[in-house]
Amino acid sequence: MPPLDKRNQSKEFEEALREETTRFSEFYLWLEKSMPKIFFTEVNRDWISLISHALMGFRVEDYFSEIHLKGAAISLIIDSPDADVRILKSYPMYGIKNYTTYISRYPLPFSEIQGYLRVAIIKFTEVIERPPPHFETEKREELFALARARNPELTKETFDHLMEKMDPLFLRKLKTQSQVLALELFQRAEIRDHCQYEVQYTEDWKELETYSMHLVIAWKNVPKHNFLYRLAKVVRNHKLVMRRVNASYTNPYTAQSIFLLSFDLHGQKGNAAWEATDIADFLQEIVTLKYFGSTDRIDKTFIETHLIRGNLGNFLRTTVSFVHQVLVNVDPNLYSLDTIDEALCRHPELTIKLCEAFENKFHPVKHEIDRYEEARDEFIQLTKMLDTGHEIHDNRRKNVLLQAMNFVHFSLKCNFFQNNKTSFCFRLNPKYLDHAPFNRTELFPELPFGIFFIKGMHFIGFHMRFKDLSRGGLRTVLPKKKETMVAERTTVFSECYNLAYTQHKKNKDIPEGGAKGVIFLKPYMRLESEAEIYAKELKWGGFSKEEIDARIESFKQEQTVEYLYQTQRSFIKSFLSLLNCDSSGKLKTKHVIDYYQKPEYIYLGPDENMHDSMITWIAQESRKIGYKPGGAFISGKPKLGINHKEYGVTSLGVNVYMHEVLKFLKIDPLKTPFTIKMTGGPDGDVAGNQIKNLYQLYPKTAKLVALTDISGTIYDPKGLDLEILYRLFLDCQSIRHYPTDKLSPGAFLLDKQTKREPTPYVQQTLLWKNKGGTLITEWLSGSEMNAIYRNNVHQTKADIFIPAGGRPRTLRESNTSDFLDKTGTPTAKAIIEGANLYLTPIARNMLEKAGVLIIKDSSANKGGVICSSYEILCSLALSDEEFLSAKSQLVSEILDALKLRSYQEASLLLATHKEEGEFLSDISDRISKRITSFTDQLLNYLEKITLSKDPKDPLLNCYLSYCPKTLNQMYGDRLLTNIPENHKKAVIASHIASTLVYQRGLTWFPSLVDILPLILKTIPDFSIF
Repeated sequence: MPPLDKRNQSKEFEEALREETTRFSEFYLWLEKSMPKIFFTEVNRDWISLISHALMGFRVEDYFSEIHLKGAAISLIIDSPDADVRILKSYPMYGIKNYTTYISRYPLPFSEIQGYLRVAIIKFTEVIERPPPHFETEKREELFALARARNPELTKETFDHLMEKMDPLFLRKLKTQSQVLALELFQRAEIRDHCQYEVQYTEDWKELETYSMHLVIAWKNVPKHNFLYRLAKVVRNHKLVMRRVNASYTNPYTAQSIFLLSFDLHGQKGNAAWEATDIADFLQEIVTLKYFGSTDRIDKTFIETHLIRGNLGNFLRTTVSFVHQVLVNVDPNLYSLDTIDEALCRHPELTIKLCEAFENKFHPVKHEIDRYEEARDEFIQLTKMLDTGHEIHDNRRKNVLLQAMNFVHFSLKCNFFQNNKTSFCFRLNPKYLDHAPFNRTELFPELPFGIFFIKGMHFIGFHMRFKDLSRGGLRTVLPKKKETMVAERTTVFSECYNLAYTQHKKNKDIPEGGAKGVIFLKPYMRLESEAEIYAKELKWGGFSKEEIDARIESFKQEQTVEYLYQTQRSFIKSFLSLLNCDSSGKLKTKHVIDYYQKPEYIYLGPDENMHDSMITWIAQESRKIGYKPGGAFISGKPKLGINHKEYGVTSLGVNVYMHEVLKFLKIDPLKTPFTIKMTGGPDGDVAGNQIKNLYQLYPKTAKLVALTDISGTIYDPKGLDLEILYRLFLDCQSIRHYPTDKLSPGAFLLDKQTKREPTPYVQQTLLWKNKGGTLITEWLSGSEMNAIYRNNVHQTKADIFIPAGGRPRTLRESNTSDFLDKTGTPTAKAIIEGANLYLTPIARNMLEKAGVLIIKDSSANKGGVICSSYEILCSLALSDEEFLSAKSQLVSEILDALKLRSYQEASLLLATHKEEGEFLSDISDRISKRITSFTDQLLNYLEKITLSKDPKDPLLNCYLSYCPKTLNQMYGDRLLTNIPENHKKAVIASHIASTLVYQRGLTWFPSLVDILPLILKTIPDFSIF
């Protein structure tokens, strides 16, 4: 190259460098002049240089620049109402530890635009945390003094714990008053699920040249995925802007993770926040942000377009879930969640009227029943006129819209406008079922007494009962795969109804009617995105693949349990918000419009996926808020109750029926060998305790030949070793832990949890098999595994089959043939239904026609409800200490009563079957109806009278004879004073009714001879002259 060209190139370089330096200096100086002082205190010089360089190319990047750093990012944007939304949209898969924004005091130095610069500093969560900067001793002491002034009970030890946990960088950026607030809210958030927040208003914001509102939030277990982005959208939609945003996560990868947020708010037009939006409505939406999605069709149709407020968007999401559970009974394909959602969005003007009607009925300030009725009438009239020329779609949308209005119309109270909640709860009049487009009596033979519907984060739930005073278990259905979830979510309501209806028949011997609660919890899909964020940070931290895998597995296990518990706590808190009332019967929850206006006392019991720790929490929560049933709100408490698994109460009754049925089949189970097969594992309640019964009561005669549980399935033609199974029960281990060397020739064990993947598209499952005396292993394909797992127990021949575990509808019309051998003969002589709803009514009827003796679930497993009913009685009468001191004797007496009632019904069932030839399941229904009919008649009479206080009164004597002897002898006075009048009457009615039916049979009806003594007492003078 010629020397002249080199000189020219050098000059060009020097000129470019001079120009670059000049421009850099201009922007750097502009930053020094324009940015607030705190910007230079909190942002290091190297980053300020990067920002200056970014401003040099700001115009080229269309005034939105992002700088990506290790563990952090910097965003530059022209300040606008949606600036935070645009910034945060770029970081959905990052855990944001700190998010701080700074706004220039002067406009940007660009002639073609007018606007201020917003700089966002985003720091991501890190696995290896750097040592936090020291918090000065004097400042700590000042903070402790101020915090103690707000909360005199705060100890130095607790304060130090809070300071140790909280992010010092977050605290440093707050003013002193906000620091004190943040510490207090952080302490609350450690033990509470719902959002903890404090609002500060600055009414003289103009004079102080500041912002009008300040919000501090502390919130447990907030997701990192997209959360701040969604928060920014809510702020924008309420015509507000965020200023001085400071966010942080503490303990980000534990179940105790707490999200901290402090930010100023102001109107988008420069006006005060309370002038720009309805603050109460804004806060109600903020506190539900964690629990409801905001990037769906409803958001795009209604919220983004400002047709309705975000809160009402949550009402529509709740409505979609409720309407789906109604219309799925018409056609599950036509009425999917998506088509219901579409129907509500297809005619926005009608859906807006639906929202207006809802607010006219339930808004704590705006409610006006006349306006509601007018709005409803207009809505129904317009809906019926829908005609787009597509009849199928029009009819579908009409049905959706009309059922949505029925949701509003038949709701009697809801917690929707409660200031802080974790889910929405609605109490419904069950008559809405008579206004659905199906034949109600075919699907749901009897209307329940009351229905509650609850919608929360990733779950829906129902509670229904068939009498005012009712009890029944609360179960959580937790499908692990999306495919299973899609199939099972269509039957949540019908499962809850059938369980409650079965429970009602089962409860014939006790004062409480039947009830059931079902929580349907979606698979934890969010866990994958949270785990991905964690894995990314572990990789940045230099961890090996093995370490990453181990940490992720531990993280998933902890989060899955917390996901379950958080859901159950949410259900209970929302449920109690519509139950807990004062002595006058008025609900304690604020902002609830109550059209029911009666106290409701409901009793729960443990069921599927209900752990001891949660049972204890539910009882404590009931006591804490002052709900009248107190600890009796739930039975089965580990210490202060009669734990069903510990005492084997359900299987005790099941065993009585098995014993009596075997005798009916001419098999003396104490002397003659018999074979049995079961579903449910050694670690389960009913199955495990029945294994214990077989081992202890029939060690030489019982031969358990097949068993299936969630971990696998086992078969042994010579019978499994009962002692080994009993040890598995004691160790709470599933069937996959059965020692394979104990398998006899022809036996096998399928271990569903041991798998391998020989190719990316093939998964195989381990099968242990004793072939001719040699133990071998085989790896089964998916279809082979499913066939053995599904058919083993059903196809194995035995005298007795006890389904003591498994999902409802496992045996149904379509697969009843699986229970028959090649000749069409059933593979068991009798079925004792230890699990609820294992057989559908049609399957049960088909098998009974084939000759199987079937003891229905409502008879076979009623032992649990009898025990729980007595536990409720004890809880109402005794203190915790008194119950514990008398517990062993009380439990013994209650178990005796349980066995007696099971024996009495088994005897009546089998005797009636022998005399009349009627199917046992039909006789079971007749017994339930007869006892219930007598109970209702007696209750109708008793409700009109006041019970005597004299223990010698015949009615009170009947009541006391129902109670355990220990209660009578030691606390007889409590039974008369502590138990509510309606409860005593219910005891009297059910006790008389069940005793009469069991003693006198189904052919007996009261005659004139029976009631002659009463006639002579009430009509002493027969003279007609």
